[in-house]
Amino acid sequence: MLNLSTRWNVLIVDDIAANIKTLCAAFDGEHELFFANNGPEALVTARNQSLDLILLDIVMPGMTGLEVCRQLKQDANTRHVPVIFITSKDANDDIAEGLQLGAYYYLTRPIHRETLLAIAQAAVHHYSNHRILLERTRAAANTLKLLDKGFFSFQTLEEADYLAVMLSCPCKDRENIVVGLRELLFNAVEHGNLGITYEDKSHLADPVDWAEEVTRRLLLPENQQKKVCVAFERSGEEIRIRIRDQGHGFDWKPFLKFDPERMFHTHGRGIALASGISFKKVEFVGSGNEVIATAILDHNSVSCEHSDMA
Repeated sequence: MLNLSTRWNVLIVDDIAANIKTLCAAFDGEHELFFANNGPEALVTARNQSLDLILLDIVMPGMTGLEVCRQLKQDANTRHVPVIFITSKDANDDIAEGLQLGAYYYLTRPIHRETLLAIAQAAVHHYSNHRILLERTRAAANTLKLLDKGFFSFQTLEEADYLAVMLSCPCKDRENIVVGLRELLFNAVEHGNLGITYEDKSHLADPVDWAEEVTRRLLLPENQQKKVCVAFERSGEEIRIRIRDQGHGFDWKPFLKFDPERMFHTHGRGIALASGISFKKVEFVGSGNEVIATAILDHNSVSCEHSDMA
């Protein structure tokens, strides 16, 4: 089921009035909607409003949606707002470019309301979690600045969140590191220890249903003693984070890069995000139940507490 009780601020960008009207009808007055008919207008609105989501047409006269997205991602105040591309085009080149620019989702017309709302909710939920992570990272203590090597173990997604915040503190570009690391830690719990398959998660589009299923599986007798083990080590100018779960592993190769086919799903991009955007290098070991993520050490930051992240 869809939980739409929280009111979102949504920017709809399209040069065709009929398309804007269709998207407005999909949200059915549940959320605060803003509108822009072209790229420059969209950028001004995005920089002056506190947005939770941007629905962006690709093909527009003048500045294209891809260029709008590129500029949004270069601005510290808007780079993390989720962008859903909505267009009549379905060319793989556009999809791939949108993914590389940092778009979360890509939908082609005609738009089905339930699909749009499910994907919009997933994007907003992801963004909300991201903002919480950034706030925690800013408030984190100096401990990790003093740690050369450490070993950790955890079981729950909440513990994974806290560990992602801590371990990202000494890393350069920790805004992206914390997101990618969270994805890898969540993957170890969900798909590794709890055995939630890609197909299982596809049926759990609502974040509430997904959280309930994770909790249920954590309480199963066969899972209660399972842990994810994490090793942290500085090595010269790099930080290496080794994550190992107690699952059977998986075929990780298709997930290392953004796949245009998965752009139409509400999940399945976390590993590609970690590999392509967050970390310098991501290497899976053996059957796939162990992964090594390499980040660059940040020498300029005295502590995460004094971070200048937006």
